[in-house]
Amino acid sequence: MKLRVKALSSSVIAGAAAVVFAASPASAGTDVYVNTSDPWNAAAAGFAANDELFTVCDNRGDGMRASGHIGWLSPQMSYWVPLQDANGAHNSCARKNLDIAEGTTVTVQICIRNGANGEDRYCETKRGKA
Repeated sequence: MKLRVKALSSSVIAGAAAVVFAASPASAGTDVYVNTSDPWNAAAAGFAANDELFTVCDNRGDGMRASGHIGWLSPQMSYWVPLQDANGAHNSCARKNLDIAEGTTVTVQICIRNGANGEDRYCETKRGKA
């Protein structure tokens, strides 16, 4: 009986150690990918935490454009950065390289819009970490 308890304790300790060493660093970011809420996923936005790259893509040839925003807070101010993909569906996506402090929570929003100043529609939002 003692041997079995000791073996179980050893395996629990080994398992806990494996979880600790397998966990990602505390400063590791979280990528974000979000589609619009329309039935066709007409637009998408993404944030790659490693490169701090914000991307907005128009996925449907419907005459609309992809309209995205990324936002975050710093000790000095808040940011809400717009980015639009207005060169037609399935062409190159719009990209913006950013400088965001590691560990900062980011909010990514994607919508579709009719024209540069049209009303945003089918918006969706997700969060991640830089």
